[in-house]
Formats: sequence, structure tokens, C-alpha cells
Amino acid sequence: MTEEHHSRAALETHAFALMGRLHVNLRRQSGRIIDIEYMRIDPAYCRYLLKMASLSTSEEVQELGQKLQEVFFGAEGLFVRTEPRQPLLTRLQEPAAAPVAAAAAPGPAPAAPETGDPVDRGYIGRLR
Repeated sequence: MTEEHHSRAALETHAFALMGRLHVNLRRQSGRIIDIEYMRIDPAYCRYLLKMASLSTSEEVQELGQKLQEVFFGAEGLFVRTEPRQPLLTRLQEPAAAPVAAAAAPGPAPAAPETGDPVDRGYIGRLR
């Protein structure tokens, strides 16, 4: 593994710890629940939560927000280094690369092709 990979992994671990603390503090103070996974992959949601943290009356929440600002949007931040992954809902709306074969008419499964493969591929992806 490269040094960049190690430093990115360490930065992601640090970000996760800070997001967990932010989650707990916001839950205690305002009953607000945040989605840590979505914050990790969506820069707009992350900025929204960091703005909310900066407006908090709690010094601890403000400090956590400042640290997360640096982790995500600083010079070597997670959202600055590489293109962030698309949010899960966006990825789910994209068409699948290969559609799953539909379970056709009932009846016996077709015979396995004579390729030396003992597995009957007709059963894969269907109820038996």
C-alpha cells in the first residue's frame, strides 16, 4: 500500500471519530440526528452540517465543526483530494449494467452446457 493510501485511511478514521462525536453532541443538545455515512460522501450535506455546527451555542460542537471542516475541505481534505462518491440514492437510480435474467416459464431447468462445468447455471438467480 502507498503512503497516500495510509494517510487517506488515517484521515477517514479521524473523520469518522469526529463525525461520531458530532452526532452524539447534536443528539444530546437538540435531538438532531445526522447521517454520518451520507455526510462522508455528500459534500453539500457535509457543508450543511458544518454550518449548523458553527451556529451552535456549544463550544464543543463548534470545535468539532472546525476540525471536520479541515478534514473534509482543508488543503488536503477528503473532498479536495479526490472526487467524492455519489450519494447512494443517486447510484441506485442509475440503470444496472446487466439486467438480471427473469425467471421464465415454469418447468424443468435447461440442461447445463457441456463445458465441463458441473454447476447447472439454469438455477443461478432463480428460486428452486
